Amino acid sequence: MTVLKTGNEFSDAFSEQYEQNAIDKFISTILCRGDFARQKLDAKPVSFFQLFRFATTYDRFMMALGAFLAVICGIGQPTICLIGGKITNILLVTKNYICLKNVSLNITCTMRKEYMKSLLRQDATWFDQQKSGTLTVQLNANIEKIKDGIGDKVGMILRGVTMFLTSLVIGFIYEWRITLVMLGTGPASAALLSLMARQVERSSSQQISADGRAAAILEESIINVKTVAACNAQETMIGRYAKALKACRRFALRAYAFAGFFDGLFFFILYFFFAAGFYYGAYLYQIRAVTNPGFIFAVANVIMFGSYYLGVLSPHLMAVLNARVAAADIYKIIDRKPSIDSSSTDGIKLKEVKGLVEFQNVKFSYPTSKEHLVLNGLSWIAKPGDTIAFVGHSGCGKSTSIGLLTRLYTCNSGTVLIDGIDVLDINVHSLRNVVGVVQQEPLLFTGTVKENVRLGNLDLTDQQIIDACKTANAHDFISKLSEGYDTKIGAGGIQLSGGQKQRNSDCENDSSDPKILLLDEATSALDAESEVVASIGRTTIVIAHRLSTLRDSNQIIVLDKGQVAEIGTHKELCNRDGIYASLVKSQQFEEKRDMSPVPVDELPSQAFHRSFTGSSRNSSNYGILSSITRGSIMSGDVKRASLIKEPTEKIIGSNGKSSFIERNKSKGLWQLYKNCHGNYGKLILALLASLLRGMELPAFVLIFDLTFDAFAQTDLGLMMRRILPVVIIYIALGVACVIVLFAATFLFGWTAECVVDFLRLRAFRNVLYQDAAYFDTPSTSPAVTVTRISVDAPNIKAALDSRMMQIVNNVVAIVAMVIVSIVFNWQIGAVGTGNLLTLLLLLLLIARQMQKLSKHALKEDLTGQLAIEIVEQTRTIQLITREEHFHREYVQKIQELLRLQKKSGPYEAILFAVTSSFMFFSDMLSYAIGIALIYYGYSTPNNVFTATMSISTSGWALIMVAGCLNTFVMASPASDSLFQIINTGSNSSAVGEGTCSVNFSIALLLKFIKDLKYFNMF
Repeated sequence: MTVLKTGNEFSDAFSEQYEQNAIDKFISTILCRGDFARQKLDAKPVSFFQLFRFATTYDRFMMALGAFLAVICGIGQPTICLIGGKITNILLVTKNYICLKNVSLNITCTMRKEYMKSLLRQDATWFDQQKSGTLTVQLNANIEKIKDGIGDKVGMILRGVTMFLTSLVIGFIYEWRITLVMLGTGPASAALLSLMARQVERSSSQQISADGRAAAILEESIINVKTVAACNAQETMIGRYAKALKACRRFALRAYAFAGFFDGLFFFILYFFFAAGFYYGAYLYQIRAVTNPGFIFAVANVIMFGSYYLGVLSPHLMAVLNARVAAADIYKIIDRKPSIDSSSTDGIKLKEVKGLVEFQNVKFSYPTSKEHLVLNGLSWIAKPGDTIAFVGHSGCGKSTSIGLLTRLYTCNSGTVLIDGIDVLDINVHSLRNVVGVVQQEPLLFTGTVKENVRLGNLDLTDQQIIDACKTANAHDFISKLSEGYDTKIGAGGIQLSGGQKQRNSDCENDSSDPKILLLDEATSALDAESEVVASIGRTTIVIAHRLSTLRDSNQIIVLDKGQVAEIGTHKELCNRDGIYASLVKSQQFEEKRDMSPVPVDELPSQAFHRSFTGSSRNSSNYGILSSITRGSIMSGDVKRASLIKEPTEKIIGSNGKSSFIERNKSKGLWQLYKNCHGNYGKLILALLASLLRGMELPAFVLIFDLTFDAFAQTDLGLMMRRILPVVIIYIALGVACVIVLFAATFLFGWTAECVVDFLRLRAFRNVLYQDAAYFDTPSTSPAVTVTRISVDAPNIKAALDSRMMQIVNNVVAIVAMVIVSIVFNWQIGAVGTGNLLTLLLLLLLIARQMQKLSKHALKEDLTGQLAIEIVEQTRTIQLITREEHFHREYVQKIQELLRLQKKSGPYEAILFAVTSSFMFFSDMLSYAIGIALIYYGYSTPNNVFTATMSISTSGWALIMVAGCLNTFVMASPASDSLFQIINTGSNSSAVGEGTCSVNFSIALLLKFIKDLKYFNMF
């Protein structure tokens, strides 16, 4: 059978850049993003409609319905603005939001499933070319971008474009000359936002790169926390993390500065053209080219309304483009067909296997270094039932041979045979079912002992599992665990010692009953009895540095430079006085010069002993650090982590789910604000700037009152004299916005970055100094801890950055405008205040419910932990042929998360719809009362107009508050979660800051010298 090669196994490692097509350049240049017409993209964007590739028929229907309703809302809202509130769009807006929200959730859910399915079938060559952590970042960050780009953003764009076009039509119908003057608002705003995007994104991209480096340090340190502790490198890693965060903060502050400055300029442009429209309108009214001053107000308001929405369209268009680029990266992995496809049904399916293994003149080099042959004409034979051992220095091809035998890689030339059949002709899934592998660092999966053993054969009964464990000499230690076979073992099986994990891995192989067993340096953690048991009844190939384990091997093959240097039994090779004999003498196991062996149950866990400076995928190299952590100097950690009738079970829920958040009472954001030490000065200045920013809308209302008063003059000359200072005040208000917005945005951003980085460091420090038992709980396993710090810290920023500024200044604006409305007309003010309080109460109730749902989703979301586990252990999953099993597990977790996310959709939609429609209800009621008051002589038109304008504008302020409320609500559970990590005490007597145990250092030094001497013998 011919093996088809795609030719893409190495080219995928190189990224390409693409230019946008003409349509994209036109949209980017004309509407809002001229800088993007010149920008190179990391991937060729998919078309807009390809974003919905995974949409079902129902999803397409809901998307079409949502788009239609968005267009209707876009036409209706400017019309409402013009006629003063005769109708409302609350039902349309609600359905529009829910439709688009559910469609985005459904599509991204399917996309996650397909991404993980494709990931589990990729070959080892492709994985070797991927950077550590990149795949999980793509799974989370890119799909989140897609969800953002195809959700409510599509509705926002359709509604915004429709609103702007409708505003222009209305403006030209009522007064085309004023419309032409104010038409410049849109292009000027777009050009300004384009310039802002260019500056902000330059800093943001640098910030993202720096943040990625910081995240890599965080993940490597916590995933390899035992290695960090063994080397007493906590302070070193904390220093590296602090340095990376500082670099990230510098770029973030630059982005905040540009954003604040350009946001202020945007409002300056709005007020400038607004003033120009009124002044030109007054001139037209003076020369009687316009006879109805109401047309001037109507056109000015509707054009400003439409221009404002055109201006804020920029981030929504950017979200769609980002979604298209992100989808290209995701689709590239989903559509990739690997050269070695573990899901393929092609090839011979083995039935009765004898166990004859043969290498015939095999040559192989890794794709990343094709010029270096790891195997250079290797030939050897293992007869059925024999035990063959490989010996040689690191890099001689021992583990590579196992990779070729299991079809992780394909040899350059030569043949690998099982029972005389070329492995290239054997179905990959069938091949790996008959070849069992116990790796040098067995990686167990989150779940019970029983569930881990059952991975070898999913159809095993409980009794068969017990029999398999007895065969592997593991039943005794499992029976002593707190809950026996139902004992929960955390991510990576970190609650078990090295020997226990090796035995558990043997149980998996015994349960699947492979005819060929590969022990990749695995016997270093097994005692002699377990080692013999593991080899009974099957062809066994052993790779081991502990040469004492090779005495009973039928054949020992010494490899050197990818070839067979020596071959024979232990006794024969010792008599030859060659390479093998020198290795034996260096170890001197016959004279027992080595330290007394450590009992198997006190060997430390191997799960996190990878070097923190290397990739987790290159674990086949036997390093000095790995050797150090296997010694007796670390046995104390294992005693603390033991599950044998210890109180550890008290912190492990009976259902294995996280109880981390539930154990402490929620303190909300108050705890966050109490921990802003060293940043209160910046925070107070930011609040003062935000208070001044909040006075903008009340000032606008008062200036609008002066405008109304000017047009009320019967003397047209007096009208022009009064309108001139009003125009100047409008422009002055725009200048004030530039100054205040820059100060508030920068100060809040500075405060947020400093506080969050400080909390990240505190959490990171506390985690690194925890004892081993801390990580034995599923809710605080390394993968969960990394996810929590990575996700919670950015979510907390919403309570401190520009979103906090929006809430503060708009709340101030609402209070001030309520006062203004009561001063000018207490009846309208009282009714409007009642409306605002009713809406505020509704918002608080919705926010409370959303917070509950957010906390529940945070507690139940296990997708991040499972995704990290699958990505990090893909090779193990493929070797045990359990891709479908883990894909089903992931799909189940995704469906549970989807169900929780959809629960918040109706609340978000109601929040969005009510706030969007509130001002129109308010205007209708206020004008009705005002007209009645004027008719009966209880008020003047000027006072009614100002009071109504105040209440109406307060509605806009409330809409801005509601827009930030969702992310602000998310900050509270995120704060609770992060402070749980910070405030968790350690029972460990580990070294503290800047200190080092003398005994530990001496033991480490002696161990290092011993290992160095050993490795120099090769």
